[in-house]
Amino acid sequence: MDALRARFADRVLGVATMHGKERVIGPALMKALPIAGYQAIGEVDTDRFGAFSGEVKRQLDPRATAIEKAKHGAEVSGMELVIASEGSFGPYPPAPFISCNEEFLVLFDARDGAVFEHKHLTLETNFGGEACSTPDQVTAFAQRMRFPEHALVLRSTEHWRADSVQVKGIHQHEELLRTANDLLAAHGTVWVETDMRAMCNPTRMKMIGATAERFAAELIRTCPRCSHFYFRITSAMPGLPCGLCGSPTESVRSFVRHCQQCDFITEEPRTDGKQVEEPQFCGYCNP
Repeated sequence: MDALRARFADRVLGVATMHGKERVIGPALMKALPIAGYQAIGEVDTDRFGAFSGEVKRQLDPRATAIEKAKHGAEVSGMELVIASEGSFGPYPPAPFISCNEEFLVLFDARDGAVFEHKHLTLETNFGGEACSTPDQVTAFAQRMRFPEHALVLRSTEHWRADSVQVKGIHQHEELLRTANDLLAAHGTVWVETDMRAMCNPTRMKMIGATAERFAAELIRTCPRCSHFYFRITSAMPGLPCGLCGSPTESVRSFVRHCQQCDFITEEPRTDGKQVEEPQFCGYCNP
């Protein structure tokens, strides 16, 4: 653990976020690393790298975006140790009819340019959107998306345009109906979607916290050959067999760990003990 202490001991972690993520990222890293504390970077503008609601298009892939966010946080704050996250939402590859949430966390050390990263994919998300033509449809969608605990975005068009009317962060029933009625009167339809910003979506905030806990566990995992920290999972091996027909699926069967210090590699089974996959995720049983 000497290398771990040499890297992190008594340093303050900056969290590059505008959306309250420090509340779940900071404590997870504090439990695992010998850092002195953590704080949100108030001067950071993470929206410049992309917005879920579409007014700023993300130009880089999620990993690269998280790296740029962390470097931006270090630049504007002068802090050397900065962590940032980036989330993506869309169809789950083995079963495209199901939505998933992929979260990236990147820890950047400006002292020497080192980058530590972690990715976590989960099916626990309320991500969704729907075109509605009546207030009742808007209300029904809101109920399915666990409103008002989870905020909504209402927009005059499905995809944001420069001339779109858009209201984000809607948490109140009165505001929801008032905005919906105004947009319906002006445009005939209204696009309603979940607000996926972390401070507006408790489910996503929970997943960011889970990702941070997993990241912390990876950072302190030591290599069995050289004892260096960050003996991390670098790839997932598909092929978990279907529980009905036995065919290999796209679901993860095992993980590959790699030491960046001595290049030692090993393969290990899933940690949840799952040995077969549900038939709904099988390309043979559910083509």
